Amino acid sequence: MRLSKNPLALLIAAALLPAVVHAQDATGGGTDDHAVQLAPVAVTGTRANVGYTRQDATSATKTDTPVIETAQAISVVSSTQMLDQGALTVQDALRYSAGVRADAYGVDSRGDDAFLRGTSFVQYLDGLRQSFGGAYARTEPYFLDRLEIVRGPSSVLYGQGTTGGLIALVSKRPQFIASHEVEAQWGNNARKQMAFDFTGPLDTAGHWAYRLIGVYRDADAQIDHVPDDRKAIAPAITWMPDADTQWTLLANLQFDHNGTTLNFLPHAGTLLPNPNGRIPTNRFTSEPGFDAYDTSQRSVSSFFEHRFDDTWKFVQNARYSHDNVDYRTLYPNVYSDPADPFLDDAQRTVARYSYVSLKRYKRLVTDTHLQADADAGGVHHRVLFGLDVAYSHTDAKQGNGYDAVPFDLYAPVYGNGFVPPDVFPSPSSHTRQTGLYVQDQINWGEHWIGTVGFRHDRATQVTGGQRSVDNATTARYGLMYRFDSGLVPYVSYTESFQPLDSLDAYNRPYEPLRGKQYEAGLKYQPVGSATLLTATYFDLHEDNRLAPDPQNPLNQIQAGRARTQGVELEASTRLGHHLDLIGSYTWTHARPGDGTIVAGLPKNQGSVWGVYHVNDVDDDGLSLGLGARYIGVNDDETGTLHVPKKTLLDAMVAYTQGPWRFSVNAANLTDQVYNASCLARGDCFYGPRRSLMGMARYRF
Repeated sequence: MRLSKNPLALLIAAALLPAVVHAQDATGGGTDDHAVQLAPVAVTGTRANVGYTRQDATSATKTDTPVIETAQAISVVSSTQMLDQGALTVQDALRYSAGVRADAYGVDSRGDDAFLRGTSFVQYLDGLRQSFGGAYARTEPYFLDRLEIVRGPSSVLYGQGTTGGLIALVSKRPQFIASHEVEAQWGNNARKQMAFDFTGPLDTAGHWAYRLIGVYRDADAQIDHVPDDRKAIAPAITWMPDADTQWTLLANLQFDHNGTTLNFLPHAGTLLPNPNGRIPTNRFTSEPGFDAYDTSQRSVSSFFEHRFDDTWKFVQNARYSHDNVDYRTLYPNVYSDPADPFLDDAQRTVARYSYVSLKRYKRLVTDTHLQADADAGGVHHRVLFGLDVAYSHTDAKQGNGYDAVPFDLYAPVYGNGFVPPDVFPSPSSHTRQTGLYVQDQINWGEHWIGTVGFRHDRATQVTGGQRSVDNATTARYGLMYRFDSGLVPYVSYTESFQPLDSLDAYNRPYEPLRGKQYEAGLKYQPVGSATLLTATYFDLHEDNRLAPDPQNPLNQIQAGRARTQGVELEASTRLGHHLDLIGSYTWTHARPGDGTIVAGLPKNQGSVWGVYHVNDVDDDGLSLGLGARYIGVNDDETGTLHVPKKTLLDAMVAYTQGPWRFSVNAANLTDQVYNASCLARGDCFYGPRRSLMGMARYRF
């Protein structure tokens, strides 16, 4: 059966395969029903997670490997940290991690976009790619157990990724210990949200477990006339017939009713002076009743793993999803003359562009790998052999228009003769990528750790009858030395490959992005300590990076070779029994290769967050949290517009008593009005204003 004709059939086949594998093992001399003793791998320090310090991260290696034994920079944001910091979106959860510029374009309801090592990132959910370019449905953070930030190229294992790295989201899974919670949220912008999370066993033998998570939200956004509503539910079931086999099926239904909050405001009135003062930060430049950013997502995922014996382990993950995105907006024409985009001498009115994009996505992604643990000549090998296949089909309709009626940015009048643009079908797009990979994690002696990996990809894209085929072979190498004190220096080399499934404004396909990176770092975790310190230097190169077209503001061009260098420092610790702390510092120097700089990317960023538990951390009582985020000066592409530095404060107060937890979170506590970034083409973007959120949670 051809993948391009019937992707759902392959998912059904993938879902049936776990039962076949288990049945074959049961009749062919499989292992007994007891826990498997894995091949020994030396570990420094404790593997227990304490406070915000997470010991393990699977995304960088696709194996259960301690962070300190991975020759790559990794940050792990747990659900506990997201809860303490009051993260309302995935982007909120990225604010305190090294190497990340969150909120790079301010308040944007269309996605969780951020810079990772000076470029965009690819987002994965449970090890499977979540989006293939363009618009998508934002993931609900309440559904997540954690997120892992893998910095630097990771194409050997994933095939699709920028040089910056990837954000790996990990869903909550069914548990065999019963747990139930309900929570309610109230906040500014008329936020009201109810959520629940139930999990536990389904039978007395302990072979079946379930999880059911749901969210209902009725809210507004920082921008007038823009809703932020959501209905989402995620049922899951796990079958574990013995200690060697586990199979989880997880569904996700999510329906969002939003509008557009990214308003593309002119320089004058945001960053630069305007005789009328500052344009209000809640200004809505589109049309009520027309504007929308509505998304629906329906997906089903299969996660299966089976250990045959002490050596061999089989893992297969698959997801089929069907997403719809209805995007309609108007935005100011600040592009015709960025220095003076106004229609009047008073600098109040502008013309507007209108835009409609209706997209329907069907996606199938699978990842199957075989893991082998073996010892040979005093050297331990953990070898991974894998095959992944990704298929995406996109149908679209699109329309553009120009509204010459003057729109007053200071006293807007809506419904003033606006006529929506005509909408026409766009060429359908089909993409398919197949990748074969192998990786060997090597432990020899008491101290040396090495990683070697290779992959070959074939990516095919067909858009409007135009077919392009790209092949790439990528590699990774890493070497670490583990001192008895807990100090681990490392060096690594990694490569990336990312086909772009979009066309430029002239319907021409883009060349794939290709990158390579050299990284050197130092990780330190004292034996038996909850402290983890990391210091990293990286030097990455990327070819074919997208940049704004100076001749056409509605287009992007590939600017050639880019180079980014940086230093990242990150720390997490628990002091005594009362204080959890995390901190980070990032220095980034990026040059796109076309003589410009990366707009919106500061050279210097830093953050610190701490929670003080008045009683012992494991006891009921009062907890107080305070954080500071420093964002240095950033410029437009030409370096002539300077967006000032800023320091933003966040705070939390929580009280726990038995099954109850009450909390209040504030982001941007002092309600600073600031610009997140500005572009040379003529627009600026306000950062998020103060967010206040109160929550009550009950567990039973």
